This record gives sequence, structure tokens and C-alpha cells, in this order.
Amino acid sequence: MTVDERINSDETRLKNIAQLLPRYAYRMADEKLFQDGLSEVLNLSGIAHQREYVAGPRDRFDFFVDGGIVLEAKVKGSLPAALNQIDRYAAREDVKAVVLVTTKYWGAASSVRQLRGKPVYVVKVRGAAF
Repeated sequence: MTVDERINSDETRLKNIAQLLPRYAYRMADEKLFQDGLSEVLNLSGIAHQREYVAGPRDRFDFFVDGGIVLEAKVKGSLPAALNQIDRYAAREDVKAVVLVTTKYWGAASSVRQLRGKPVYVVKVRGAAF
């Protein structure tokens, strides 16, 4: 695979993940249930990932996907706090892109598309009815 093919493959994987996650409803009682649902969707879609990936003393990614994609799940908190966290992740060389997945209203309103020159998707998902 050439470098250009690898870049296109990573970009396609990132877009596919960002478009896939909002298609499902998730249980939101706590972040663990939310992560369980996200992991199930990734597994059903054949997307290899590691949960609670320890990247360093200060950094534990909710999910780490092949190609250096971090998924961070948020059921609480503010957009500025979430952006501070994922900005720290984006500063890492092993991180190529970040997907911030949330049920918060700010997930639909965020205009952030890049941090530290790396692609960022802020994805709002819906909670399950019961």
C-alpha cells in the first residue's frame, strides 16, 4: 500500500466511524453503558478497537482504533472541558484523528473540525428510549 492509499484508507475509516455511530441509540445511565454500546456497534461493523487504552501516564483513551483514531465518549461535562481533553490527545504523535462522541446538545453545535492539524469529528448520538 502506498502512502497516498494509506492516507485515503485512514480518512475513509474515520469518516465511516463518524457516520456509523449516530445510526444507533445508546444507553446513557453512565459512561460505561455508553461505551459498551459504542463497542458493540464497532464490533458489529468489524472495526478493530481497544477499550480504555492506556497511552501514557495522563492519557487513557476510551477507544483506540487502528490507524491512530481515538474515540472519546462523553455523557457529562462541557464542550470546553472535552475539547481540552481531546486537544491533549491530538498533541500526541500516535494520534492521527479524534472522534468525540456525545449525547450533549453541544455535540450538534460544535464547529471544531481540526486540532493541532489533525481531523476532529464531534458526533452527537441519541439515547435509547428504554
